Amino acid sequence: MLCHRIFAAMLLSACLSSCGQAQEPQTLSIGQLFHHETSFGDAGFKGKNIGWGQAAPLYKKYDKAQKVELPKPSFAGLSVEKAIQKRKSVRSFMESPMNLEQLARILLSANGITQQRGGIARRATPSGGALYPLDLYVIATNVDELTNGLYHFQVSDSSLELVKEGDFSIQIFEAANEQRAVGASPITIILTARFGRITQKYADRGYRYAYIEAGAACQNIYLQATSLDMGTVAVGAFNDDSLNELLGIDGLHEAALLIMPVGYPAQR
Repeated sequence: MLCHRIFAAMLLSACLSSCGQAQEPQTLSIGQLFHHETSFGDAGFKGKNIGWGQAAPLYKKYDKAQKVELPKPSFAGLSVEKAIQKRKSVRSFMESPMNLEQLARILLSANGITQQRGGIARRATPSGGALYPLDLYVIATNVDELTNGLYHFQVSDSSLELVKEGDFSIQIFEAANEQRAVGASPITIILTARFGRITQKYADRGYRYAYIEAGAACQNIYLQATSLDMGTVAVGAFNDDSLNELLGIDGLHEAALLIMPVGYPAQR
């Protein structure tokens, strides 16, 4: 036990000397600097240039968009334990279509409203301060009874808002740096964050919370896709400018965080 404590103390000392105490902030990489500046010490933020976001609406809405009401799914699938056991990344998909109920189950599992508690509509993923900065966009290319196009998942009433009609397979493939996993599935989900929702309360540390929330939504998509005998893969390498432009967002106040193609695996 003593040896373990000595080793832990030595490890902590080495970490402190290399991650902030011995190094000046100007010598840190951009990633180290972000983590350092948004860290808390005894006096609060360590950073000297902390920004606070402006308030943003709880629900982003496309008021003039054509809306598609999603059906209420049954949520009868695998147990959590079985889904976790079977979960894996899938990078090749069959041409089989998806139906609206399957799409609804995936979206509701990722970011849907699950309960009303304390006057707040709680969602499927944990969120700092119940502020919910995440938004989900869907590129539909092979969904029964759904026109191909780019949609925004409207959380408030579990519907899809048509942002623009068309086949965007090539555009999302190119935006994902031409990774073969992207552009061939019946749907592609893009997770974005409206950072003002979270930084209005937590300042720049809120970026950390937005990334954590995106990770939780990502895992929910994995597990629900697995429960539907489908698959997905988290794609974090993409051309930010191209993807944000495709979505019609500015990449600053709202930015794309993750691409997740979903469909039936080509190899079972």
